[in-house]
Amino acid sequence: MSLIDRLPTRRPRTAPRHRAIDKVERLEVLLDGARMLIKGLRIQLDDQAAEHADAIARIDKRHAETVRGLEQQIAGLEHRLSVGVLAEHVVAKTQEIDVRSLRERFADGPIRSLHHSPQAGH
Repeated sequence: MSLIDRLPTRRPRTAPRHRAIDKVERLEVLLDGARMLIKGLRIQLDDQAAEHADAIARIDKRHAETVRGLEQQIAGLEHRLSVGVLAEHVVAKTQEIDVRSLRERFADGPIRSLHHSPQAGH
């Protein structure tokens, strides 16, 4: 080895190392992955929103059916109550007639009560 070989000289050039480019590429790949993840999550969210809307519609339908059934039951009970009240009213009206006046009324004439009838055996 000679003295010239030992003198400091320029080092041979190697391929440039651009670490920033590698980082940028890696970040772009991460960004694309994040965008795909967000897109997938939005699709899931839309699906969940549709299922939620269907569930709410089913609940509303069942609620309406239940309310309709209860309203029909209430109407039936109100009808029965009004019929009962009318029946009590009729009973009260018929009880206002004095039996003695009926006996007197049908004691003589073409229509007679059974105990005043000549055909009845006394």
